[in-house]
Amino acid sequence: MAKAIHKLMNEAELFAGLAKGDEQAFEAIYRHYTRRLFPYVQKLLKTPELSEELIQDIFVQIWMNRHVFAHVEYPASYLFSIANRQALKYLKKVASDARILKKIMDGSEPYSNETEEQIILRESVEAINLAVAQLPDQRRLIWELSRNEGLSHDQIAERLSISKNTVKNQMVQALKHVRNFIDRRAGVLSVSIIILLSDSKL
Repeated sequence: MAKAIHKLMNEAELFAGLAKGDEQAFEAIYRHYTRRLFPYVQKLLKTPELSEELIQDIFVQIWMNRHVFAHVEYPASYLFSIANRQALKYLKKVASDARILKKIMDGSEPYSNETEEQIILRESVEAINLAVAQLPDQRRLIWELSRNEGLSHDQIAERLSISKNTVKNQMVQALKHVRNFIDRRAGVLSVSIIILLSDSKL
């Protein structure tokens, strides 16, 4: 993407206009801050395509919630906080969506040119897969339905004809096993592994 412009003229007026629904103000803010936010989001997600998609989503949310900018004292900092929160949320979703994970892994450089973060991510995924392979059959199936197919606990319970509570308990035990497995291998859980093992459904 193009190099960022260092200063946005009439920034306060533009954000005030955004809060009132001024589309031209929004377009000016969008053009300026997509250039500034892209390197920041790219550093977190590592993949240009995913970074651009996320930034598009962020600005859709900004337009839909534009009225809040009438009360934001430091709009630039607020935009970056939104980007940070959404990027971390997106990374957590990796664990429950195999398609996103594949996109991230496919977007990585070959092993010989991997960054430290990409190596950690790859090794984390490999370690998790090894741990999951050791789970009892039903527990592994529940894990795969949750993480690979993105099914909710209710949906898994209905598909397997078991109670939602059983699904939840099996996921708790699965997560405990995977974390212990990785802890034995690595000694300390990396940030990437913690993100991959986060489970908002529990």
